[in-house]
Amino acid sequence: MKALLSATTLLILLLFSGCQSNGASYRQRPLIGISCSHPNDYSTTRMTYTESVIQAGGTPILIPITTDSTVLADIVSRLDAIILIGGADIHPSYYNEEPIEQLGEVDSLRDVYDIALIRLAAQRDVPMLGICRGEQLINVAFGGTLYQDIPAQYPDTTVRHSQEEPSCVPTHTVHLLPSSAIAQITGQTELFTNTHHHQAVKQVAPGFRITAWTTDSIPEAIENINGKPIWGVQFHPEALTMADDSISAKFFHFLVDKAATFRRSK
Repeated sequence: MKALLSATTLLILLLFSGCQSNGASYRQRPLIGISCSHPNDYSTTRMTYTESVIQAGGTPILIPITTDSTVLADIVSRLDAIILIGGADIHPSYYNEEPIEQLGEVDSLRDVYDIALIRLAAQRDVPMLGICRGEQLINVAFGGTLYQDIPAQYPDTTVRHSQEEPSCVPTHTVHLLPSSAIAQITGQTELFTNTHHHQAVKQVAPGFRITAWTTDSIPEAIENINGKPIWGVQFHPEALTMADDSISAKFFHFLVDKAATFRRSK
């Protein structure tokens, strides 16, 4: 029994030693925090997000759902960038509106958690990319508003914003502001993207601008104009990246590059 314990202890020490000796190379990869959803009390996210980060040269770190601000601040202080993922509707009380009948499922715990993450990251100038709900959260956290339901509140829409096709299939065109970060990231003036939402940015937050639209003028991307490294897109580039779309992959290379710069500045 003692021999077995000794052998086990030696193996653990060797593994730890190996990790330590190779640690310098591992630490070169920027740490990209990814927010979570919590189905069935799990803190989890889709592998499309984590794999997109890995392929871009970053190390993904899942940020567990908690409302403990001290814990979240500690986590954020260790990260080099953050991705805010998609999910349920945001409660309209965060932008001073009453819910309408067409509002979908909301997640109050995630609302508190996500907005706390955004504010903590913004205080430290941690680069942030919001995707779908994540883009909407950024807009709300900084004082913007949302369409609670596009069909109910934007009846002139000519675009199907909630596709039935899988996320790996692009179904609609997005027009980009030529001078915007999204145009510089992709090298394009138009993108053919996926779409899975019934809410959208309505009034853009102070300090931000809308940088992409669908043909019916629904906003599809925002960016900060006051020097904060914050960007948001309404579509899902992570799903298209995993479908080998090289243009969508540029979003994650861009964020990892920004994270590396932020890491060096610490």
